[in-house]
Amino acid sequence: MESVTVPSNRPATRAAARVPRQRRQPRRPGDLAVELPMAAPVPPPPPADEPVAAVVVGAAASSRSAVLTAFLDGAPLPDLRPPESFLVIRHGTVERIAAFLPGWSQPWIVPARSARSGAGLALPRPPRRVEVIRPDASLRRLSLVDSPDLETLRSAGATVLLDAAVRGGALVFVVGAGPPPGQIEHELLRRALGAGVAVFVAITAAGIQSAGESFQRAELLAAVPELEQAPWHSVDAATGDAVFLRREVTDWAAREALHRAGAGLADQLAFDEPPTLPSGGPAVDWSERLDRVVRRIGQRVRHTLAIELANLHLAAVRELLFGGGPAGIPGFLDRELLTLSLHASAACAVGVDDAVDEAVEQVFGSDPAQRLGPLLREQLRGRLLREPPTAVAEGLLTTAAGQCEPVPSTVVVDVFAAYPVQRSRCTVPPIGVALAADCWHPRGGPSGMAPDQARSWIQRALRAVEIALSQEIALRFAAARRGLANLLADAIDSGDAPG
Repeated sequence: MESVTVPSNRPATRAAARVPRQRRQPRRPGDLAVELPMAAPVPPPPPADEPVAAVVVGAAASSRSAVLTAFLDGAPLPDLRPPESFLVIRHGTVERIAAFLPGWSQPWIVPARSARSGAGLALPRPPRRVEVIRPDASLRRLSLVDSPDLETLRSAGATVLLDAAVRGGALVFVVGAGPPPGQIEHELLRRALGAGVAVFVAITAAGIQSAGESFQRAELLAAVPELEQAPWHSVDAATGDAVFLRREVTDWAAREALHRAGAGLADQLAFDEPPTLPSGGPAVDWSERLDRVVRRIGQRVRHTLAIELANLHLAAVRELLFGGGPAGIPGFLDRELLTLSLHASAACAVGVDDAVDEAVEQVFGSDPAQRLGPLLREQLRGRLLREPPTAVAEGLLTTAAGQCEPVPSTVVVDVFAAYPVQRSRCTVPPIGVALAADCWHPRGGPSGMAPDQARSWIQRALRAVEIALSQEIALRFAAARRGLANLLADAIDSGDAPG
């Protein structure tokens, strides 16, 4: 079948993506099992050092696994991943399988004999992701990410999936046997295409036999007309025939890597000749103005996330009473807290960027701010990444006792993620939020409680998360204020913008 590559809608540079500037409001989580919230923010374009990846989604787990196996030229994948975990397949010289659990600084290495036996993973808690490293030539240019079933992800997990697709750059939508794609799949495809993600459609042989390729295509195009320009491929998992799909995806990955490298170079060249400061000098009370701006925007971010947590509390109570009961609370809350982690990190990054723009405008005026703002944001990001604040925790773990404990910097935030996170994407250090392993134990965790006890535990635990998260956000804005004050002071003393 003749295929057409989806054109990328991404701006050429990150600087271009910020003009005109839009304030992104985090989503309010809820128990939306049939559709994705339309108001959810679209993640920003990935930086040049973000790894290129294709997220595999749609159909049942067996159909996605068959497509992945065919993509990897018939090499089977170990059947040991928990159904709620993400699977990341990437290139490496030594084959290895590792599970990433929040609260552990190092991944759990899965022995080869356990992977061959398919006995599953005996871990203290379900991992956020399982990584398979293979010396496969198909993985040299990109990684593959297999998502859990969409009906188990709900809106919180679907937001995580969309974030991974935007940062990876591509989405492979699998159509197999079974029920046709529904509203949640259609909405995910619309939002991915709207965010500039390259979408590839793979129809398995079982899907063709059950409904026919022409019928499957017509039904999808009727719901998502934008897919008309997407490449469509038939994949016969029985014979491992995925040559055309693999060729098209790997060719896209090569072009995407060059595009990101060029965008990173353009960002760097944009700051080779920094602008000079206006001759009139800054306002006399620029330091007090900076304090007021950062304090106000920090309070706005904390208030927004407090509303998120209030809605999360209502959604958790609904899940307790009308969903999976106490036994389903740990998994439900952990997925929601993963989404909260993404929103908190994004809200802090956007809030700090807004504070920089507003502070520079108040200090030097609106015209210089248009040129100085992007430069100061990049300088602040680099300074905070090189010298992260020592008091800032990279993760928050909620225990079975209903307490929220900060995790030291030795446990990197990447362990908290369902998809590897690049620190350079964030202006301030990102934050991970998760449940500790003891929350899954029936003796002390909510899964072994009566409904009334579990409801009280949910309220106590989320209140602890709100307090701890508010403190962490305050620490990040305080660090951003100090860094920005130092940058502005140096610029004022020298008369030139920081280089």
